[in-house]
Amino acid sequence: MIDIILLTLLFYFIQLPLPMILGLKEVPLSYNLSSRDEEVKRPVVSERGIRALKNLKESLFIFIPVSILSIISNVDVVMAATVWLVLRVIYCVLYYLGISYLRTIVWFLSVICLFDMAIRIFKHAV
Repeated sequence: MIDIILLTLLFYFIQLPLPMILGLKEVPLSYNLSSRDEEVKRPVVSERGIRALKNLKESLFIFIPVSILSIISNVDVVMAATVWLVLRVIYCVLYYLGISYLRTIVWFLSVICLFDMAIRIFKHAV
């Protein structure tokens, strides 16, 4: 399970600079290195990346504690966690490509994985 958590964190750190990197043609690096007191118009792909990253952060808020609980409780949720991570990577790609309906289905499936993880831990605790 620890390897899935570490891969998830790697995915987060890969996704973190992507909106900036993909927007460098329209938003100068000097702006990204500044205090960013003023808003600039970013390319659509950068805006999508920012929203995808925000969504990942919201999901990590649940994934990380549930993953740690599974380790502490010695509950096997590796399959659900792996599927969750794969779905999150797919979700990110779909978000960048602007494919909305399929992206929503993938998001929903990733939430089901989180519920599955939590339910397994709850059943073990009861």
